[in-house]
Amino acid sequence: MRHRTQLYLDDDQYRWLKQRAGRSGTIAAVVRSLIDAARKEPAPDAAQDPLIRYLLEDPGEGPAPSTVETLDKDIYAT
Repeated sequence: MRHRTQLYLDDDQYRWLKQRAGRSGTIAAVVRSLIDAARKEPAPDAAQDPLIRYLLEDPGEGPAPSTVETLDKDIYAT
């Protein structure tokens, strides 16, 4: 079964898809191809996500509790 859908694109997205489709292709074919390629990629490992690791950490670990000011540094070491 096929499903028809509609989406809104900004001008840059539309131009990119039109260029990618070329003269003989269609935007729909490009979108389907991109979706198929993304579905073949392995799912990201949640344990590798810094935010997930931070949330699952024992609250007693670490030098000091995080605050709004230190959260980015604590999670992403930035």
